Amino acid sequence: MRAGEASRGIRGPFRAVPLRESAARILALPGALFTAESDRWFLWSPVIMALGVGAYFSLPFEPALWFCGLVLSTLLLALWVMRHQGLLAILLTALWLVTLGFSAAALRTWMVAAPVLQKERSGLLVASVIDVQHTDQGSLSLIMAPHRFAGLKPVALPARIRLTMRQKDIELLPGQTVTLRARLLPPPEPVEAGGFDYTRLVWFERIGAVGFSYTAPLETGDPPRSFDMALARLRNAITARIRQGIDGPAGPVAVALITGQKRAIPEETAQDLRNAGLAHVLSISGFHMVLFGGSVFWVLRALMALLPGLALRRPIKKWAAVIAIFGATFYLLISGAGIATQRAWIMITLMFVAILLDRPALSLRNVALAAIVILLWRPESLLGASFQMSFAAVVALIAFYESDLARAISGRLYEMQGWQRWLATPFVYLAGIALTSLVAGAATAPFAAWNFNRIALLYGLAGNLAAMPLVALIVMPSALVALLLMPLGLEAPALWLMGQGIDLMLAVAHLVSTWEGSDDLIPSVPLAPLLLVVAGGLWLALWRRSWRFVGVAPIIIGLAAWSPGIRPDVMIDRDGQIAAVRMADGRLALTTQRSSYTARQWLTHEGDGRSPGEAGRNAAMQCDRQGCLYREAERPEIAFPRNLPAVFEDCETAAIIVAQVPVPPAIRQGCRASQVIDRFDLLREGATSLYFMPDGTVKKFTAKEARGHRPWVR
Repeated sequence: MRAGEASRGIRGPFRAVPLRESAARILALPGALFTAESDRWFLWSPVIMALGVGAYFSLPFEPALWFCGLVLSTLLLALWVMRHQGLLAILLTALWLVTLGFSAAALRTWMVAAPVLQKERSGLLVASVIDVQHTDQGSLSLIMAPHRFAGLKPVALPARIRLTMRQKDIELLPGQTVTLRARLLPPPEPVEAGGFDYTRLVWFERIGAVGFSYTAPLETGDPPRSFDMALARLRNAITARIRQGIDGPAGPVAVALITGQKRAIPEETAQDLRNAGLAHVLSISGFHMVLFGGSVFWVLRALMALLPGLALRRPIKKWAAVIAIFGATFYLLISGAGIATQRAWIMITLMFVAILLDRPALSLRNVALAAIVILLWRPESLLGASFQMSFAAVVALIAFYESDLARAISGRLYEMQGWQRWLATPFVYLAGIALTSLVAGAATAPFAAWNFNRIALLYGLAGNLAAMPLVALIVMPSALVALLLMPLGLEAPALWLMGQGIDLMLAVAHLVSTWEGSDDLIPSVPLAPLLLVVAGGLWLALWRRSWRFVGVAPIIIGLAAWSPGIRPDVMIDRDGQIAAVRMADGRLALTTQRSSYTARQWLTHEGDGRSPGEAGRNAAMQCDRQGCLYREAERPEIAFPRNLPAVFEDCETAAIIVAQVPVPPAIRQGCRASQVIDRFDLLREGATSLYFMPDGTVKKFTAKEARGHRPWVR
């Protein structure tokens, strides 16, 4: 073939496309597809903002707020100048959204800043009660605003404290000012290096101390009059009426469904719901808000439709939508306004506003608007399971029901007439629950695995098929009727019916939780596999054309890479009271058989279903009053002495020493151990993990390194 022919391509029955032209078309294809989906660009706005929020929380230092404002303003100016520059304008918009999310998080951190208690203190506490919740142990869990405590100066007082009142038969109301003796501590640090940071969570709730009371409270002041206090008292009164009207475990569950207070739910009941994939029922989210606000809308519209003169002359649909917005807002306020509830309220409000404007009521655009509002208002919610799972579920469900497959199925159903439609209705309802459970379960499963070390997709399908009709047809309608009748004191029948529905739901949950494998745990994994699955899922859900199926690739890669990765060989708690060593078989051996939050968290992260008592009983870890000694063939000897004489003795043989007492430099220098960690090290560095490297060295990773220098880090 001559060179000229090669450059022109081979001629024949099928005309060959020149190589350069083919390459140009391939390179232009993504741009063409991207341009063709310009109506979906807005849906990516909260995703890009979330990248900025995530970048902020991943920093090891606190950025200057003025610098964030400067960069944000500069990018906005550049965007205005370059607004007609096509791709450059799009890239600048994306960069500005990243900076907006980053700046919103930095601003929020600055706005909620409040003093944090620096060390343990006991003394007389004078404080106002902000929130009251009963626990499953019969005690009270309080959020309080301290006025005076143990001689602390006013500028050093935390804005809020979380206090457990162990005394029984005590009733407190929001707004009361009380005096009592209490023990307060700084918010606890992570129990594992790189693990969940409780201090960051409560920083954004302005809680600067936690503790418990020594004495019963004595009321010392009149409650202030404010909207917040009136609302808190209303929630408290509704909670009390529900507890009086519904006995047994169903009562606390009913309280959780109406006022959002979950602490009184017995642990075994909560565990049954988790194992059966029904834990989402306790989180007031879109399902509850739609049932509540949608019921108000449907009932009002139906009643007004009974009056032909009104229905024919007035926009009764819009009137019902306006009243339903107020009903949904009332539910938001009395339910505690959690993140999932806020998202659901924004969604349903946008839906009713769309009805007022004669626009489509439910769409991914409304979801995007809700996400933007929450990321600007509460950017820290991005790190919480509630935000992640609620948005994952609603995005997946809307994307699925917008798909051609779902539209084709629904079209066939609408074509049915007469007896065929009547026969198909119950099957369609159950099929809808099954599809909804599968889609929402698949979308939330990665986040459930990441946050809770659990996946209950198949069990969740069975649990939801049996329980959700009860919730939709009995529980939530009864809750709405009970709230409407409470001002008249006539709520008892509605609460009784609600209790019966919850009892049946709990019976279903208990049955499913008894099935083999329902309570299995899975190990924690690094962040990268989760991000791959999320990126692929978003690509699949937010685009409409066939190129969205490219998102399947990162999902498959993320799931294939879903493995625990490198786990620590030794884990030490922040105060050195408990430690764990990985044995030759890969399981943890604990230095104590006593159950504790730390031990349970470590075992959960390992995907280990053993109790702390079982993990503390093994031949490799021998303990006495002097401390513990881990000895196993072909593994380093590790000592956990409790006093200096034991430290001195263990220095002769142990390769690693973790002491609960300070170790003087003289003893350190004469010790043959390659690693000596004492009480002062743990006080400075927090929870510590040790990794045995292939070259025989030991790598140390501490909570201090993982957390960096942030405002919530002491």
